[in-house]
Amino acid sequence: MKKTLSYLFALSILFVSTMSFVVLSDNGKAGYTGSPGELKCNDCHNSFTINTGGGSVYISSTNMNNWQYVPGQVYNMQVTVKKIGLSLFGVGLEALTPSNTNAGTITITSTTKAQLKNANVSSVLRSNLVHKLNGGANTDSSVFTFNWTAPATNVGNVTFYFAGIAANSSGDEFGDYVYNSSKVITPFIATAIEEQNNVSFLTSIIYNASDRNVVVNTNSEKPQTATIDLFDLSGRKIFTENGIRLIAGQTTTQVDVSSVVQPGIYIVNIRTEEFSQSKRIPIIF
Repeated sequence: MKKTLSYLFALSILFVSTMSFVVLSDNGKAGYTGSPGELKCNDCHNSFTINTGGGSVYISSTNMNNWQYVPGQVYNMQVTVKKIGLSLFGVGLEALTPSNTNAGTITITSTTKAQLKNANVSSVLRSNLVHKLNGGANTDSSVFTFNWTAPATNVGNVTFYFAGIAANSSGDEFGDYVYNSSKVITPFIATAIEEQNNVSFLTSIIYNASDRNVVVNTNSEKPQTATIDLFDLSGRKIFTENGIRLIAGQTTTQVDVSSVVQPGIYIVNIRTEEFSQSKRIPIIF
């Protein structure tokens, strides 16, 4: 009898161990962000009402201004899942266009914490960032980083749908908290930088790739002093040249911007006390 009980006990331990392994080896699942046509993580982790318990999930970026994207630009992004007192966190995220297809490209930057999986929703494959096994192990919160390359063209508003799990590390789906949210990213639209064309005295602006100079040609009615500013597409001023002398008639001014630019699209603005005019130019090395 003792031998039989020992054998049954060993089988029960093996069964429990096997079941725990199955649960714990199950990495994050795609298709549970709460986006249109999808469920949320509380479909399985349903011990508590969603978005309760004092935790949170939120998205942030180190280089996106005003939550506006420039087509083709790469943004450094993070999703943070927080709940004080817990030590294991999970995540799911996707970026969708207004027609609920993939918007841009998600690239994993921390391969030990997260991975990409696809969810088939209405016969469309949606790319999801999800956690790896124990990838979100950390005290009180965990940050999942990735790069997002914006769509090559303006596709309208992009919505990030994302979910976070704050788990109790029990090896099953009970006793975990689920947090869900979304963030709308709008396409960048040039503002007043390009709306100051009250009088046209600017004849042309080009970029001379051989010496990395911006060449500005003007036609002024009288001698005056001008300032040339260079902006990136987020509206951030990255260069200024003051005290440029314009003669009556045509003036060609070359500005060395080689130390401040990378290949991309920029806005050049030339202004005097009376006039201001801007133009987008491509800079290609």
